[in-house]
Amino acid sequence: MRLELSSEGRYALRALVYLAERRGERVTAARISEEAEIPRRLLARILARLARAGLVESREGKGGGSRLARAAEEITLRDAVEASEGPFEVSRCIMEQRACGEGRPCAMHEAWEEGQEAILEYLAEHTLADFVTRTVSR
Repeated sequence: MRLELSSEGRYALRALVYLAERRGERVTAARISEEAEIPRRLLARILARLARAGLVESREGKGGGSRLARAAEEITLRDAVEASEGPFEVSRCIMEQRACGEGRPCAMHEAWEEGQEAILEYLAEHTLADFVTRTVSR
């Protein structure tokens, strides 16, 4: 079993942390690409997706660039992951029983559900600011 983000999801988190470290400064896509080591061909699509989710604002032209649309303390990891990967979906029955969850949960149902809830809770409780502090203090 893998609990991992897609490449674009990882790059989106990297871009968000990079922008959070810049504390409101507008940064060009070229600079983000180079300094955060994100392929330029993907970055435009990633920034557009993050902008649609209300996490990043971008401006073109002189003085343009991208920055966080909200304070890093207000953007949770769940916000970031869902913006890049789409909404979380509760996975189907681990025992692959069709009736699971319909009033007749399987033997693993409660444990599996608790694990999923714990992951979502962790992502909702931690913000970009938590990780900026970690990278700056290293």
